[in-house]
Amino acid sequence: MTLQPLLNRDVAQGCLEAADVAALVLSDPTNIYQATGFWPQTVAMGQAGAAFAIVPADTHACVTLITSQFIHYLHDVEAPVDGGALDIRLFTAPDGLEGDAAPPIFLSAPPGGSPDTLDALSQETTRATLQRHRPYPDAASALRDVLAGTHGTIATDSPMIDAILGERLSYRSAAPFLRRIRMIKSPREIELMRHAAQNNADAARAAIQQMGAGSTYEDMRLAFFAETGKRGGIPLFISTDSMTMRKRDGVLREGRSFQIDAVSHYAGYHGDYGRTVFVGEPDPVVMHMVEAAQCANEAIADALKPGLRYSDIRRIGQEAVARAGYEIAIPCAAHSVGLFHTDEAYADDSLHFRKDDHLIEANMVLSVDCPVLHLDATGNVHLEDLWLVTQNGCEPLNRRDEPFIRI
Repeated sequence: MTLQPLLNRDVAQGCLEAADVAALVLSDPTNIYQATGFWPQTVAMGQAGAAFAIVPADTHACVTLITSQFIHYLHDVEAPVDGGALDIRLFTAPDGLEGDAAPPIFLSAPPGGSPDTLDALSQETTRATLQRHRPYPDAASALRDVLAGTHGTIATDSPMIDAILGERLSYRSAAPFLRRIRMIKSPREIELMRHAAQNNADAARAAIQQMGAGSTYEDMRLAFFAETGKRGGIPLFISTDSMTMRKRDGVLREGRSFQIDAVSHYAGYHGDYGRTVFVGEPDPVVMHMVEAAQCANEAIADALKPGLRYSDIRRIGQEAVARAGYEIAIPCAAHSVGLFHTDEAYADDSLHFRKDDHLIEANMVLSVDCPVLHLDATGNVHLEDLWLVTQNGCEPLNRRDEPFIRI
């Protein structure tokens, strides 16, 4: 496994230096993953403090991953290279009264057995990593050593880090910085978002095409989960129909329509896809609402570019609908998508979600969300795609050739 940081280091530098913060110091699994490209399995399993990531504000300084020697070996992680974007520090376990690091642990051949020649390669890369830096007895001592030369303020995602490092440093919450950084994707993140967006849309469409009159919403949910898994993704949800669905019998009926909102992720990055599904012949009233949503969606697609704000997206879509003569309410909302379904900075760096009117910049990935705020007896409507904002405009990250689906 070859690791590389996923986050946009240039954006991180701008955010941190503007606040006079020397580094991000991270312990949350998602944050470590974005910082290093390494998914810290033991932390995700509940072992807080078993891995850390340090992201210096200065882009000339490498990101550092701290993890267990045995996990490094078990996951066959490549040794870092001189001058690379990532350095790795490994810990084993305390050994003796002096607190030295215990010798590294590797799997050996059983009595009478033969050594695994491929395992020797994994051992070699871990030994090479240990030759770069001595092993530590635990993750906390590695963290203190890496940050020994750091002064001033750091941003952390857990009070555990503050407790480990003590009063020598000043601390700020990393969350507001991370939310801002995640909004502008690195080239590697854009690759992952392309894959996630199309995978998600393909899985949703494949699941829906398996349905027909007499199928159930639960059938569709299970099919979406299965189709997502086939494509290497992890499903989150597929919402269907209206808020009154629980009072229905859960069966797809001929002549009805329903909206779907499908969300899954691939390698941690999310797809978000919305469509209207007609069971049989489309109802004219619902089709009229679909056409209004299409009108808004197309107007926004033509206008979306750097320099606009979220409020401009809403205005452009709603003005297009009004000009076309539709008396249909559509929010035409934008939100950033990435490691989370809604992955954006909160207004005034609030600790809880507060929607902000963000300036749109190149390399953002946005959902343009056009659900219709009406419910007819025959169904309701949704239309949602993911867009990459480019230097001069935008490009869709999922297929848009079918704004509705008929089964």
